Parts: sequence; C-alpha cells; structure tokens
Amino acid sequence: MIFIVQQVLKTFALLFPKGKHRNQALLLAFIATIVPLTQLFVIRIFSHMITRGSNEPLDKALVNFVAFFALFGLTHIATYWQKTYRVKVFNDAISSNTQRRSKMTESWEWALAFETNNLLHTFAQMVVLAAYFIFVAWQVGLVNCVLIIATMQFVKVMFHKQIATQEGFALAQKKNQPATAFAKVRARIRSAEIGILIANAAFIVSLGALLVFSYLGQITAADAVMLFLGFRMQNNNLGQTSGSLMRFARAKALSEAPQKYKGIKPDDDEEMI
Repeated sequence: MIFIVQQVLKTFALLFPKGKHRNQALLLAFIATIVPLTQLFVIRIFSHMITRGSNEPLDKALVNFVAFFALFGLTHIATYWQKTYRVKVFNDAISSNTQRRSKMTESWEWALAFETNNLLHTFAQMVVLAAYFIFVAWQVGLVNCVLIIATMQFVKVMFHKQIATQEGFALAQKKNQPATAFAKVRARIRSAEIGILIANAAFIVSLGALLVFSYLGQITAADAVMLFLGFRMQNNNLGQTSGSLMRFARAKALSEAPQKYKGIKPDDDEEMI
C-alpha cells in the first residue's frame, strides 16, 4: 500500500507544483474527504432519532432535526461544488505547464489529474472512516482496519501488474505492433474487477463481525445501522480505488510514453475507453 501512496503523491506533485494550484487541489481533496464522514454523522443522528422515538426530549429532538437537514443539505452542496470546481483547477494547473509536448499528451494529463485527485481523497477517506469506526465501536473498527490493509495488499499486486502491462502496450505501439483495443480494455477491467471482488469479500467479513458484536450487545442498534452503511461506503471506496488505480496506471504510462519511447503516439481510440 505504501508503494501505491508514493506513486500517487509523486504524480500529484508533478501535476500540481507548489503554490496556488496545489493548495486548491488539496482543498478539493479535503472537502471530498470530510463529506463522507459528515454523511455518516448525519446517518447516526437519524438512526438515534428513529430508535429513541418519543423517549427523546422535545428540545433535543428539534436540535437533531435541524442538524440532520442542515448537514444533509450542506454535504450535497459541497459535493456539487467540489466536483465542478475541480475542472477549473485542473485546467489552470495543466495549462500552466510550459513543457507540454502535444494535445494528445495533454488529454492523458487530464485523465491522470482526475484519477490522482480521486485516489488522493479516497485514501484520506479510508483513514478518516477507519478512525471513526474505531471511535464508534473499536472491536469492529479494528477488524475493518485489518481487512482494508489486506485488500489493499491484493490491489497493490494487481496495480504492479497493470503498470507493467500498460508500459508493454506503449512499447508495442512504438514498435508498430499495437495491441488491439479489446486486449487493452480487457487487461485494465479484469484487474479492476479482481480488486472489486476482493473488496466485496472483505465487506462480507466486516458485516459478519458487525453482526457478531451486535448480537453480543456491544453495539447499539442505531450505531449498528450506521456502521452497516459506513462499511458499505468503505466497500465502495475500495472498489473505486481498484478501478481508479488501473486507470491511473494507464494514464501514467501513456502520458509518459512520449518521453520514454521517442516517436510514440497513443491511440485515439484508447483515449476515450
């Protein structure tokens, strides 16, 4: 997992040099990281409101009611702003690159910027959510941490293979022996789906642990509902990380291809797949 983080951070530093562009990109990643945690907090408020019902004092119920809808609305507004404003940030950062080689390379830099940003805040989300799960129920939270580490180790293996595969495609292109679009897409999607399968297996184990500790009475019903939804969110993050890493490997290999292999020009068809 350390290797993956190093690759993402290295690419982030190249795409967003120190200064305004990097600060803006970090702000966007921070917002994308905080939103899921806020959503889980909202879910927890809602779960406690439902389970307590009329037993909760009216003044506290009103506070929770207002907090629930206010945070619910703010998270959606923040998500919309983050996803739309990042296009401008990426454009400014890529346009400021005075060493751009061609429009084709620029298109792959755009793809690389999106995947780097996605991976950066997804990694941060994993850490934040894992810490939150430990805070809510440390037993299940620790099980979740072990499963995340194990899953990412498997994904790292697939990522290593995908980098070698994509570099092989780039070299074959230079030798005028390009691989078919079918072979390129299949290699990337197969690796991504294997990672998703592993993430789903980890999700099932985490649910099993949640049920066990819930039956033992160590987790309240409201927290159990929140943790279930939180684990599902974590599973989505792991699945998205797998797919994003394979696209990251493709974009990185093809954005660097003109430097590594002189005269190479990536396929137009592959760019949009």
